[in-house]
Amino acid sequence: MADNQWIINVDESGFSEQVLQRSSATPVLVDFWAAWCGPCRILGPTLEKLAKEFNGQFILAKIDSDRNKRLAMQWKVKGIPAVKLFVDGEVKDEFTGALPETAIRQFLDRALPSPADRRAVIAQQLFQEGDIEQAERISQDTLALDSQHGPTLLLLTQIFLERGDVEEAKHLFARISPKTAASPEAVKIKARLAFAGDQGDLEQWHARITANPTDLQAKIQYGQALIGAERYAEGMDQLLEVLRKDRQFQDEAAKHALINTFAMLGGDHPLVALYRSKMATVLFS
Repeated sequence: MADNQWIINVDESGFSEQVLQRSSATPVLVDFWAAWCGPCRILGPTLEKLAKEFNGQFILAKIDSDRNKRLAMQWKVKGIPAVKLFVDGEVKDEFTGALPETAIRQFLDRALPSPADRRAVIAQQLFQEGDIEQAERISQDTLALDSQHGPTLLLLTQIFLERGDVEEAKHLFARISPKTAASPEAVKIKARLAFAGDQGDLEQWHARITANPTDLQAKIQYGQALIGAERYAEGMDQLLEVLRKDRQFQDEAAKHALINTFAMLGGDHPLVALYRSKMATVLFS
């Protein structure tokens, strides 16, 4: 029986509230067990010991799989004991069988969100709600806990980009690990950085290409400046014109700028499919 605030018994009627919803605030480690299962009797006390020791870093939810067969089927329990860690309503990690305590500790160290992870989620929510100042404050405090925390560095990069402080945004992005930099969100931010900042004055570049329509360097700069100003179609039209006149100009600079724009806008943006098709027509015609 559960005898600690961090250990609960859960059945089908309480699963949604006590596991799925609760895991949005605190990770929930679900232990599917059965009374006849010898390995379950070995694993159960170890999980309870760790739940007490971790003192609120996770909730241990014990589910009798014999009495809750639909839950076991729903969560694809094929053997017991089956342990699944829920974070934000989803299974983040899991294992099957009576692992030794050292292996369970390694599992928890790997799978449990760190304090920095939880703070980053709060900061991201504030950012999305428009409370930029509070999001930045929490993010800066998070870096004091973990100076290389990837999601926090990414969020601060976005914040400084929105503020127009491109140099600081680039400095923050440079601190991101290669693994984090390969994430879809980081790829978009990197593309934004490529178009931000020192692209020059739009009128200046427009005047330059008006005076000399064959100035491909100016066309690339003008296209990038337009994209940086969120005039995406106009900017990509300039880059396509460079491709039509000289595909290899400056090591295919126009092509790479178009690809960066696609990455920044994301595959769902209506302009991406259109201009990918236009670029393919130019490249393969």
